[in-house]
Amino acid sequence: MIKKIISPTRRQFLARTGAGAAGLVLGLNGLEAGSYSRIKGSNEKIRVGFIGVGNRGTQMLHTFMSMPDCEIAALCDVYEPYITRIYEKVDPRYISTRPGQIPKMGETFPGKVERYTDYRKLLENKSIDAVVIATPDHWHALQTIHSVQAGKDVYVEKPVSKTIEEGRAMINAATASKQIVTVGLNRRAAPTFLKLSADIPSGRIGKVTFASACHVSNMYPAGIGKLRPEDPPRDFDWDAWLGPRAYRPYQYNIAPYMFRWWEDYANQISNNGIHYLDLIRWMLGETAPVWISAGGGRYAVDDDRTIPDTMQATFEFASGSIVSINIVETSSGSFIPY
Repeated sequence: MIKKIISPTRRQFLARTGAGAAGLVLGLNGLEAGSYSRIKGSNEKIRVGFIGVGNRGTQMLHTFMSMPDCEIAALCDVYEPYITRIYEKVDPRYISTRPGQIPKMGETFPGKVERYTDYRKLLENKSIDAVVIATPDHWHALQTIHSVQAGKDVYVEKPVSKTIEEGRAMINAATASKQIVTVGLNRRAAPTFLKLSADIPSGRIGKVTFASACHVSNMYPAGIGKLRPEDPPRDFDWDAWLGPRAYRPYQYNIAPYMFRWWEDYANQISNNGIHYLDLIRWMLGETAPVWISAGGGRYAVDDDRTIPDTMQATFEFASGSIVSINIVETSSGSFIPY
């Protein structure tokens, strides 16, 4: 369980609860979602840099801009219109497609905001205290590790990593650096789940030995489509987007959003399933599972994806509790692509 720090510093509070998320702290003592009024009054502001300001990054940016204790110091993205914030220059497909639609831009910043296309340059900026990482999943581990090594506190979007090995490397780096790293698992802050997180450990609803969750959508029959490779949009650095992954030609049904259906970059268990698994594990007071079994396949959707359209993963914990997470993207009804 997350331990409580009685007197959080302003930096710890923002790193832990920025954007209203009750997240998971890696490798260090965290703090419970505390009262904002406990720290309000100090003149200190946290200078925050954003790595990735597309769909989710823009949502996070707008939230952090509303926080009086936060100053936006820098923006970084591999797609130039995202950092210039000129909505009209964004590829129309990125604006009209749902999910992954880019929120309106054109923000007004009270101070100077540096712009970068290489996150390593942003990390060299010693005036930046913390970073928000909202890049594709396959970048989370490396950017988090580099950020704490550069002395920055980190808020990184879920999933924390693509593999167990990456996650362990992130914990080791965070612990060695003494920086605060928190993961954006924001559903913990929902009133219903907060109540359950108290009711279940107290035994109010009895001993819970089995939990199941199902994320249902309908991508039948064509899903993310079948597309040929093409040149990336103007001002889109495809090589930088790929980063630690092997080179392959650009396809619109990979980037900027649909990478979530390609195994090299993400998958739906880590995209949607992680919300349910995190909540259940948290409410049951479990840590890591001791046994995992998973199965699934591409049974109905005919597209370019490299992950299943139907999948079930079963997790057994040391206490004996069993958790089943199900992803079904072939439900009946209207097309629901998320």
